[in-house]
Amino acid sequence: MSHQSNRDSKKVDSQELKRQMTLKNNLFSRYLLFRYSLALFFFVNLYWILSLVYRPSVYLILPVVLLFLFIAACAEQFKLYGAKEVHLKQTERSLKTQISVELFLLAVSVIPQQLPTAVPFFSDTVPAHLFFALVQFLGLLICWYNLKRIRQIKSNEDKFYHRFHNHIKKYI
Repeated sequence: MSHQSNRDSKKVDSQELKRQMTLKNNLFSRYLLFRYSLALFFFVNLYWILSLVYRPSVYLILPVVLLFLFIAACAEQFKLYGAKEVHLKQTERSLKTQISVELFLLAVSVIPQQLPTAVPFFSDTVPAHLFFALVQFLGLLICWYNLKRIRQIKSNEDKFYHRFHNHIKKYI
């Protein structure tokens, strides 16, 4: 009889552990967009740093600062696994700083001969300026959407939270 109760107890513990892991994984999925966006901006800024190493300028400060902010934001994302409360302060700060830098770069690109100095892999031609502006607007759109998601998650108004708590959680 004790073997049977021991097996039942292990089975219940196993099911409870599985339920808790499923809950953690599903709640962590709310932050998936942030992880991909942070990775994108991290590597874009890393590439920008590498290009500025060969043509040093004062603009090197911008991607270095952004890189440190994105590293802090990535660390914050790892801490969110299994967390009950939402803490996205570093992620929000890094995205707002990215927006500021992108707006600054758009302004700098209007000044003659500054685009190749700020971003060495772009030439000082009209097509390069247009493409650069397009890339900056795309980056701004990504940052804006991420900030919108942060606001939704902080107030538990995101679609995933509602779907999870209204439909999925009762089956776990």
